[in-house]
Amino acid sequence: MLVEFPHQVRIENTNFCNAVCTMCPREMLTRPKGTMGLGFFSKIVAQLVKGGTKELHLQGYGEPFLDKTIIKKIKAAKAAGMPYTFMVTNASLLTDKVCRELLSSGLDKLKISFYGVEKESYEQIHNGLKFEEVRANVERLLRIRKEIKKNGKPVTKIDVKYIGRLRDFVRFAFQWGFKAHISFARMHNYGYGRGFNKAEKEKSERKCSMVIDPVMQVLWDGLVVPCCYDFDGKMILGDLKKETVAEVWKGEKYTRFRGIHERGEYEKLPICNNCDKLR
Repeated sequence: MLVEFPHQVRIENTNFCNAVCTMCPREMLTRPKGTMGLGFFSKIVAQLVKGGTKELHLQGYGEPFLDKTIIKKIKAAKAAGMPYTFMVTNASLLTDKVCRELLSSGLDKLKISFYGVEKESYEQIHNGLKFEEVRANVERLLRIRKEIKKNGKPVTKIDVKYIGRLRDFVRFAFQWGFKAHISFARMHNYGYGRGFNKAEKEKSERKCSMVIDPVMQVLWDGLVVPCCYDFDGKMILGDLKKETVAEVWKGEKYTRFRGIHERGEYEKLPICNNCDKLR
């Protein structure tokens, strides 16, 4: 059944990244790299607010703080009336200035990807980043957040996320103590990018949470794909440079895509059929 408008929209502000992490198939990225302009972003957000979108994610297949206008984009989204905003970062660029601007921007929640319990494991996973520097950045952010919160001002929620072996997670959680909210997740395949898990093709019925919720994924250049796992933009469902959000959402390509999911004919969508998140 078609929901009139997406409840959640994920806008990739940039797909540039300053790390080459082992879980991300960046070596397979063939689409152009770039950053969405503030004007184009604001135009899309205005449509989302008018249409009733409740949640906006401001990141995609890149490090959002490489976008020099990211704080302005967060503020623009909140000023336009977006109820909830969310972002994920590797925390490598969180200087004192950035931390203070971020925490006063109106962003509702920030998730920090921090995969590794010590220098060796962290830097093997996050190639290009330094364990001590990033950990210091996270501690700085938490410290400034505590300072701002003490003054009674609204402040961004922080979640430090760990992906890896479950047995190592206890050590990770102990390392951070009660300084931050900590979450755990397992590795996933990024659709067609990695092979950590086996797709559950033997199941007679599989469902996609992205389709059920429903979610729209927008790449930095305005192209719309089914979800963030289509990291290389292989299944284009629309183009927001030429169409409105509503036109893409109700368009022929999206309608066909949803119909295939409703009927469970995933063999017609190889990217979805091989996805370990389809279960």
